[in-house]
Amino acid sequence: MNKEYLLSIRQYLRHRSKCNELKRFKDVHKGQRCFIIGTGPSLTVEDLEKLKGEITFGSNRIFEIFPRTSWRPTYYVNQDFKLIDKYTPQIMRIDCQHVFVPIDVKGRFGNRIDFSYFVLRHKDFYPGDADFSTHINRYVGQGFTVTYGAIQLAHYMGFSEVYLLGIDHNYSISLNEKGVPVINKDVKDYFEGSKASNQGMNLPRIVESTMAYMTARKFADAHPGFNIYNATRGGKLEAFERVNLDEILAQ
Repeated sequence: MNKEYLLSIRQYLRHRSKCNELKRFKDVHKGQRCFIIGTGPSLTVEDLEKLKGEITFGSNRIFEIFPRTSWRPTYYVNQDFKLIDKYTPQIMRIDCQHVFVPIDVKGRFGNRIDFSYFVLRHKDFYPGDADFSTHINRYVGQGFTVTYGAIQLAHYMGFSEVYLLGIDHNYSISLNEKGVPVINKDVKDYFEGSKASNQGMNLPRIVESTMAYMTARKFADAHPGFNIYNATRGGKLEAFERVNLDEILAQ
C-alpha cells in the first residue's frame, strides 16, 4: 500500500462518525435518473434551462454560470483542494440541496448541515483500472476528475441512469502519463462567458482520467440497472454511449 492509500484509511478511522453521515444518501434516488454537469466549452445556458426539474450534479466552477441562468444544481461536488481553497466563499453561497467535499476541508465550512464530507482515496492505478467505491461513507476513489467522483456518488444514491453533459474531456493544457504538459492550441477549457483560468490550478491528468472513465464504464457494464451515457454535445469523451440530450428530455 502506498502512503496516500494508508492516509485515506487513517482519515476514515479518524472521521468515521462524520463520514458515516453519508449513509443517509444510500439509495435515496433508487431507480431515478440524474445529470452530471461539467464546465466544458460545450455547456450552454440553453441546455441548463432545459434541466430544470431534473436531478443534477454541478461541480468545480459551475457557479460562474449562475448569473446567466435560473437553473441551479440539486447537488454540488468538488474534490480539488486548490479550487476549494480559492473559491470557498462562492462554494458556501451555492444554492443547492447539498454539497459534497473532501473531509480534509471540513474546517472551512463549519457545521453546516447542507455539507457532507468524504475521504478522497488516492491509489495509484495507471495503466490499470481506477478504484470505484461502492461505499462512499468509507471513501471516494480518486480518478483525477470530479466527474468520476460524482459518478460514484450517483451509484451510491441509487440512480439507474446517469447522463453526462458538458464533459468535453479536452483541454488547452494537460499532463500526459509522464506528467509532462501537453498544449492544444485553439482549445477552450470552459463554457462561454467563463473567466476561469488554470493558472496556479491543478492541470488535468488526461491519461489517468480517461482510465477512470473506462473503469466507470466497466463497472456499469458489470452492474445491470446502472447505466452511464454521454449527452455532451461534441467533445472527446468516448468511454460511454453517446445520446442526444433533447431526445432524452423528450422521453
